[in-house]
Amino acid sequence: MWIPPAARPGFWNECGRTTHQKRRLMLSNFDLGIPLDAREVQTGLDFSERLPELFEGKAMGEDALRVLDEFLKLEKTMLNDVQTELPHVRAAVKWAAHLPK
Repeated sequence: MWIPPAARPGFWNECGRTTHQKRRLMLSNFDLGIPLDAREVQTGLDFSERLPELFEGKAMGEDALRVLDEFLKLEKTMLNDVQTELPHVRAAVKWAAHLPK
C-alpha cells in the first residue's frame, strides 16, 4: 500500500512540525511521544576518545609473548606425556608383531 510522503512517519517529515514542542528532539524535531524535561537529559556523558575495542588487546589474547609462553607450556606437557607413553607403545608394537596375520 502506497502512503503519501506527508503521511509517512519519520525524521524528514517531522522537521517542519510545530506541535508538541516539549516532546521533540532539538536537531531533527522528531516527536518521541513523551515530554523531554531538562532533568532527563544525560549531561554527564563522556565523549572522550576511547579504544576501538571493548577490551584491551592483552585481555583478548593479542599479547604475543603471553600466547607463546602458553604454547611452550602446552608443548612441554605434551612432550612429557609422549615420553611417558612411548615405552608402552613400543611394547604394544613388539607384542603385535607376534600376532597371527
